[in-house]
Amino acid sequence: MKSLKRYSPIKFIDTPARIQVRNDWEVVLEYENEQKGPFLVDLSHIGKWDVEGEDLPLLRPAGLAIPKDSEQCLLTGDFLLNLIKWNWATIWHFSEDMPDFAEEFAFTNVTEAYALIALLGREAFSIMEKLTSLDLLSPKRKPPFLIMGPVVHIRSQVVVLSRERDRSAVLVACPRGYGQSIAEIMLESGKEYRLRPGGENIFSSLREMWGGTTNPVNINREEGKVN
Repeated sequence: MKSLKRYSPIKFIDTPARIQVRNDWEVVLEYENEQKGPFLVDLSHIGKWDVEGEDLPLLRPAGLAIPKDSEQCLLTGDFLLNLIKWNWATIWHFSEDMPDFAEEFAFTNVTEAYALIALLGREAFSIMEKLTSLDLLSPKRKPPFLIMGPVVHIRSQVVVLSRERDRSAVLVACPRGYGQSIAEIMLESGKEYRLRPGGENIFSSLREMWGGTTNPVNINREEGKVN
C-alpha cells in the first residue's frame, strides 16, 4: 500500500541538507550552506485550525485560553492562538503530535489550505516594508500580535512574534495557491539583505528562546549553525 504524501505549496531551489518526514510531509530541517541570515522558513506543514462559534474566549482547547481581544496572540509551548474577530480564531501548532481538540466540532483543520512563511532576522521589518503597508512597528502593539491585511496585494494573516533585533520574527499566512508567489517576491525583496531559505531548525531554536530558553540565539551569525 502506498503511503500518503503531502506537498508544501512552497518550493525553494536551495539544496536541503537534512529532511524529516513528518505526518506525510517532507520537512526541510536544514539547507546546505546555511550561514548568515536573514532567513525565510517554510512552515506550511504545521497544524492549523480555524475555530468558529460564539463565546470563543470561553473555550479551552488543550487547556489554553483563546485571547479576548482581536489582534492579541497567545504563544505558549507548541501553540499560537489568534483571535481574528469575536466568532473566529485560529490555532497554529508547531509540534508533530495531534492535539486532543482536533476532532471537536468547533475546530476545522485547515493545515493544507494555507501557506505559512516565517521571516527571521534583524532585517525582517525592512523587508516587510517593501511588501505591505501594514504598520508592524507601531509602539501601541506589543508582540506577539496579529494583523489582517494585504501582503503583496494578497489578504494575509500577519503575526509579529518578536521585534528583538536579531531575533525579530514575522509569520505570514496566505491561501495556499499564493504561497509560492509570495515566497519568491519576499526573496527578491530581501536580496539586498541576502535573504535566503532556512530550515525549520532555525525557527525551532528561536521558538525555544521565546518560550524561556536562556541560551542566546543569533541567526545573523557569520558561520555555523544555530546552537
